[in-house]
Formats: sequence, structure tokens, C-alpha cells
Amino acid sequence: MGPVAAGEAPPAEPSATASAWLDFECPVETVRTAFLDADLVVRSKIHRGMRFQWLPRTADGERRLRQQMTVLDQRIVEEVVLEEGPGRTWVKRFVEGPNAGTRFVARFDPLGERVTRVTMHAYVGKSGFALGLGKLSPLGLEKAMARVMGEYKKALQGYEPGRARGAVLQALAVAQRGSLAMRALDETKRKALTAALLESAWAIACVDEGPDEAERDAMRAIVAGIWHATLSAEMEERMVAAAVASIAKEGAAARCVGLGKRLKALGFEGLGLSLAVLVAEVSHGLDPAELDALRRLASGAGLDDRDLEDIVRDIDGALGGGETSSRVSRFV
Repeated sequence: MGPVAAGEAPPAEPSATASAWLDFECPVETVRTAFLDADLVVRSKIHRGMRFQWLPRTADGERRLRQQMTVLDQRIVEEVVLEEGPGRTWVKRFVEGPNAGTRFVARFDPLGERVTRVTMHAYVGKSGFALGLGKLSPLGLEKAMARVMGEYKKALQGYEPGRARGAVLQALAVAQRGSLAMRALDETKRKALTAALLESAWAIACVDEGPDEAERDAMRAIVAGIWHATLSAEMEERMVAAAVASIAKEGAAARCVGLGKRLKALGFEGLGLSLAVLVAEVSHGLDPAELDALRRLASGAGLDDRDLEDIVRDIDGALGGGETSSRVSRFV
């Protein structure tokens, strides 16, 4: 951008494409320091599925990071800069790669002495923002930023493996209403529906790096809450292995579309999508591969992006301890 001529107003800051926020139970300076400690993402590997390494300084002294991730067997390499911006903000600039020109900007606002609200905005470059699965929608960007903030929060506060985050049982409340309808089915159809519901949820959990401990814990909660049963370790491993094998054989996209069609044929497409969203959300939030897989599942089930967004927002609200808007109840 060239100099501004006398009498001309400076160009306006572009509007953010998407925004998200998260509260941290830490003083504002502690949170800001963690975000601005670029070495944290290198040494602690806080971002799931991503690896960072330092690059030599450029001629003008800029210190970049190489960011690498794999999405559905596609390797994505970018160069980014993490730096302090105006107003003591945190800025992540994408300088080389498919998302060059995009910026994520986080502002830190104290809510009392020991609570900090982090608000993050995405300013997307001319080519849009994509992570190997096509350009992300505003919802996709929102979920991507929420995931980044959630990973910083875990790095600050610690993470207890093996426990799903949030009010999983509360999030199951809507789904449990659907389980009442399952009891009216004959045994053959009930078994077919149980298999379709479980296979759909495990498929979503396995599309990125396989299910983590929180996702596994959520599946155990689902089985206990809907079927009043205990998922044995042996059965759990068989289900995971079957999901991984099916995705490897059919491809993630085709597998999810096929499962969506099965759910629709059985008349429980909304319940199946709700359970799949819940499993995907419980640990690190929706990553790009999971969001794309959920879109495929919804498409196969005859549901559109608005239906999926309604379900995602309701599950988010329940996991955060809030109330659902009851929009999802029309599906179950």
C-alpha cells in the first residue's frame, strides 16, 4: 500500500470474515504471554495435527514458522508469522502457501482479575481460506479459530486425558428423546439403526488422526446414555478398527455419504448427525476434516448446511453448559 495523499482518508480496515471468542480462567497478561510465545507451538505441539518448525530469518529480519498438516492424505505446507500487533493484539499472518494474505487477530480483554476473554477475527486473503478441503465458510472459519483458542486454553490450564469436555450428558438430552422412538422399532430395524448410528459417529471420529481419548469417552457416554450399556474395551477397539478400515477402503467422503443415506432410509438422520457432531466437538472442537466429513454425512442424509449449522450450534451450547435452542428437536 502506497502513502496516503494529503486530504485523503486512509483506507478502512477490511471487515472480518468470521469471529469467535473464548473465556480463559487466567489473568490477561498470562494469556497474552502464552499466545505471543511462538516457541510454545514449536516445542509443545499444542495444535493437534499440526507441526511447526523455525525457519532462518529473512533478509529483513522476519522470523517465520513452517506450518505442516495433513488433511485426508493431502500434505499442506505454509509459512506463517506469529507476532504482536497494534493494541497488544496477537496476529498470525499467512505469508507463503495457499492461504497467503490471511490474518488471524486476537484481542485480550480482562473480565475481572482472573478471567480473560480472547476474541479472534479472521481477515481472509484474496484467494479465500482453505485447509485442503476447499474454501472454509464463515462457520468453518469460526470453528477453526475456536479450535485454536481451545488448544491454547488447554496448554495454559492442562488437559486431563480420557475425559470429554463440557456437559456431554446435557448435550445428549435431545438425542435421548430420539432414543425413545427407537424403542418402538422392531428388533431387526432397531439393530440396523444402532449399527448405523455407531458407525456414523466412529467414522467422524476417525477421519482426522483417529479417535482421541475424549472422543472415545464421548462414545462411551453415548452408549451408556442411549442404550444403557457399557462399551467394553474389546468392542471399542473392534469398532475403531472397522471404521478405519472402511474409510481406507471407500474413502472418507464416500463412506460418510453412504452412512448418511443409511440414516435417512432408517428415518433417524437428525439423531445420527447430532451424535456425530457431539463426538467430533468434545475434545479439540471441529477440525477441517471433521467438518467436511459432517457435511458429507448431512448431504447423504438429505440435510443441508443450515441444518448442520443448527445442530453444531446447539451441541456447542450444550457442551458449554448453556441451553440448546431446541431447533435440533425437529430432527429427532
